[in-house]
Amino acid sequence: MLPSSLFNLNLPQTSKKQLTQKVSSITSGTFPKKLLFFHYSEFLLRANRNHFYQTTLNSADLSAIDGRGLHFAQWVIMYNSLLVKIFQKFINLPKPFTLLVFLILFPFQLFSNLILGLITIIFQYDFSKRTNNEVILGREYVYDLLNIASNKGWKTLIIGGSKLGDEITQKVISKIFPNLKLITWTRDSKSLLMKDQLLPEFIGSTINNENICQIFPDLWEARNHIKKTKPDLILVCLGGASGKQEFFLHYLKEDKEIKFKLAAGVGAAVDHLGGGNQQKLAPSWMVNSGLEWFFRFLTTPSRRKRILDSIFTLWWWLTVQQFMNVSLERKTVVNILSNKINQYLLVKRRNLLPGDLGWSFVQGGIEDNESAQKAGTREIVEEVMLNSDDLKTHYRPIIGQTEPHTISFIRFILNGAKFNKSKHYLNFVQYKGLENPKNNWENQKSKWVDSKDVHSKLSIEKRSDWMIAQEYILSKK
Repeated sequence: MLPSSLFNLNLPQTSKKQLTQKVSSITSGTFPKKLLFFHYSEFLLRANRNHFYQTTLNSADLSAIDGRGLHFAQWVIMYNSLLVKIFQKFINLPKPFTLLVFLILFPFQLFSNLILGLITIIFQYDFSKRTNNEVILGREYVYDLLNIASNKGWKTLIIGGSKLGDEITQKVISKIFPNLKLITWTRDSKSLLMKDQLLPEFIGSTINNENICQIFPDLWEARNHIKKTKPDLILVCLGGASGKQEFFLHYLKEDKEIKFKLAAGVGAAVDHLGGGNQQKLAPSWMVNSGLEWFFRFLTTPSRRKRILDSIFTLWWWLTVQQFMNVSLERKTVVNILSNKINQYLLVKRRNLLPGDLGWSFVQGGIEDNESAQKAGTREIVEEVMLNSDDLKTHYRPIIGQTEPHTISFIRFILNGAKFNKSKHYLNFVQYKGLENPKNNWENQKSKWVDSKDVHSKLSIEKRSDWMIAQEYILSKK
C-alpha cells in the first residue's frame, strides 16, 4: 500500500495524464483558487525542519513529484525491508533492548539503501508501476499549463524572471502559443526577491504565508498586480530554495480579495523559457537516471552545498523513517494550565531537538500504568517547578491531536527507538498559587499568556491542541 506521506508531507499519486485531466477540468467562469506544487526532495527536507512550510505544502490541491530522488524515496518507503521486519519483532521489548536492535540494524539498512540507489541509477529503474506515480518535471509541464491556458482562453500571469529577460520570455512564449493572453511581472535579477537562497527566517521558522509579503515587500506589489490584472493562471517562478514561492502562493489562496483559477510554483521554469538566467539543461540520460543533481553540482558551484545536504540528508532521513514507520505511538500529556485571571502557561523549549520550535504547553510522556492527570502534575512540577498542592484539576482529560514526530535520528534515539508519533491527552489544570513558574533545563522561558493571545504565540504544530481545548472549555460553560 502506498504511504500517504513521506517526512509528514502528503504525497501525490498521479500520472501526467491524470494531472492534465484535473487541470483541464477547471471550468471557465469559476475561480476555485487551486494550488499546484511540484515536489522534489529539497522541499520535503525543508518541510521536516519548518512546520509552517510543511503546512503550506500540504495545502496544495494538486501536486506532482519532480525528481527521481524523491520518487526513489517513495518507492523505498512503500515496502518494509527484511531488516525493518526484524526490528518490528523487537518493538515491544523494553527501550534498552529495542534501541540496541535499532543501532545494530540501522547501519546495515543505511548501506542497503545506498547500494539500492546506485543500482537504480545504473539500470535506470522505473518505479512508476510500483508507486502508481510518475515523475513530472515542473520546467517541462509549464508548457502543458500554457497550452491549456491558450486553449481555454485563460489570461496568464508569470511572476519572476528579470526585467532584461522579460521581452525574451514574451517573444518565446508568443511564438509557441500565439493565442495566449500573457502578462508578466518581473524584478531585477539582483534583488533580494529574485535571489534563490535559504534565509535565516526560514531556518528559524519565523517566515510563513502570513508574513511573506512583509519580509519581501516586492511580493505585496505582485499581489496588487494580480488583483488589478485578474489572471486565470498564475505561474510563480521564484526558485525552489527559499520557500518564498510556496508561501506566497499559500498567501494568495487565503487572500479573499484575490481570485484565480490555478496558481502553480514552477521554480526556475522561466529560465528554461528564455527570460531568466538561462540554466543549462542536463543531458537526457542524466535526467532519466536520476543524476541531474550531479550535473548541477558540476555546473553550478553556488548550489553545491545545497545539493550535498539534500542528497545525504534524504538518504539518512529515509532510512530513519523506515524504522519509524513500524514503531509505536507514544502517549503524551499536554497541560492546558490556567491561573486565576484566565491566563495560560506557555513554555519555550531550548530547541535541543528538531521540531521543538516556538512556544508550547508544558507536556511530556505518560509512563506505563500512569494516568494523564498524574503525568500532567508530574510534568508541571518537573518543568516549571510549581507546587503540586496548588494545582487543581479543572476538567477531565480528553484526547487531543496525534502528532507525527519530526524525522530525526537524535529524537528517535532519545525515544528509545520505539515511538514515531505522540497521541496527546489534554489535561486541564488550574493553578491556585502565587509563585511564578521557573525554568528547568528543557525550557528557555515560561510565561502566562492571555487566552486571546495563546493561538498566535503557539508553534503551528501545537495549535490543533489549543483549538480542541477551546471547544471543550466552551462546551463546559
